[in-house]
Amino acid sequence: MKLREKAAAAHSLRRTPRGRPPAERAGEVEERILDAAHKVFLQRGFEGATIELIAETARCGKPTIYARFPNKEALFEATLTRSIRQRYARVKAHKLTGTTIEERLFDIAVAVLDETLTEDYVGIVRVAVGETRRIPDLVRNVIQMAREHSGQIVAQMLADVTGCDALVDLPQSLGDRYALAARYFLDLVLLPPLMRALSGENVEDLRGETETRVRHKVAFFLAACRHGGIV
Repeated sequence: MKLREKAAAAHSLRRTPRGRPPAERAGEVEERILDAAHKVFLQRGFEGATIELIAETARCGKPTIYARFPNKEALFEATLTRSIRQRYARVKAHKLTGTTIEERLFDIAVAVLDETLTEDYVGIVRVAVGETRRIPDLVRNVIQMAREHSGQIVAQMLADVTGCDALVDLPQSLGDRYALAARYFLDLVLLPPLMRALSGENVEDLRGETETRVRHKVAFFLAACRHGGIV
């Protein structure tokens, strides 16, 4: 009886189809590769990272990586793009708090900064900025994507928060007033600390300044909106 069971098992194994893994498993493999690539790019930079080291870190073979990404530049682009999309997915999922416009704008700014001022995010963006001369189109396209994603999400947040009260006086001829306001809002609250972080300032120190800095920026932003200074 046992011999027959073993024979049947062996026959079943021989008949197991080989080839591409199921879509679920393929997705897991790709995520593992991107996790490994993110780690290696952070540790070694773009120049120091190799496909061999990434494959070793991901516990897969180089052919597995090359089947998905034709070269290191494509893998870096996918890694950076995923990091940006994950960041803004978390911002988008954030549930705003506060009862006044000021409180809710403060909450938007803090949510964006909390997801920006992290060692992982600042680190991978710093690697990208360092490669601007080597792969300018790649870096430019990804940074543009980041700006567009952030603008869209913050514009929707602003629309939800203000109910048109604070931004109602912006001229319609300038296009979507919330998209315009979002661009100014992000430039005001996000760019200064991000630039300081990219230049090497301690991320935790910058996070410690968030509350005071954001309250001032929100007050300035609202005053500009209400008095036409934003245009």
